[in-house]
Amino acid sequence: MVAVWAHGTSVVPFPTHLVEGWRWALTKRNFLSAIILGAIVNIACVASITGAQIMLATRGANAVMIGLLGTAMGVSTLVGSLLANKLVDMVPTGKLIAGALALFVVSQMPLLFLHSYAAILICQILAGLPFPALNAGLLGFLYGKTPDNMQGRASAVFETTVGILGAACPAMVGWLLQQPDLGFTAVMAVAVVCSVAGLAVSLAGPLRSIPNPDQWSEVFL
Repeated sequence: MVAVWAHGTSVVPFPTHLVEGWRWALTKRNFLSAIILGAIVNIACVASITGAQIMLATRGANAVMIGLLGTAMGVSTLVGSLLANKLVDMVPTGKLIAGALALFVVSQMPLLFLHSYAAILICQILAGLPFPALNAGLLGFLYGKTPDNMQGRASAVFETTVGILGAACPAMVGWLLQQPDLGFTAVMAVAVVCSVAGLAVSLAGPLRSIPNPDQWSEVFL
């Protein structure tokens, strides 16, 4: 069944919704940069999390210990969310995005060399801390600047593009883990490269100049 959205008095099929959203998005530099950044960083996150879980499972790690990784990251994300509002208000959004991604890069790099459970646990905890502030700043800016009549289509473009690439990532992770000369190190190499690329997008593109929320009205999307 084709997904549909209400559009005035008519019903618009999802593909039409998506095409209209892309036509609009292609004229918005910050929105396009955010899509690229979101897609790249989502690959890094999925690769890191699923890679660690599958690798530990193949080692015969206790299921509770594997589940604890998700719990620990969830708790760190909760802690990060408690700080997010203050950070969004205090730090210019462009710098906040770059700072959050820099912390994510730092959290992933040790796993290129350390594959112990303790190292994975600590790195996943660190990885969860910056994302609430990143999401609050970036998504708050994007949807705060998006006209009301484009909210649904903008969301369709952003979430579909970012989600499709992330959904395909576990297949790549499984293949890499099966390669005797690659394994978890290769998975983490993908995660680190993608997170560094996301940081580069945030620093080299228009996102870096996004100011504090009280000045968003002065910036074009």
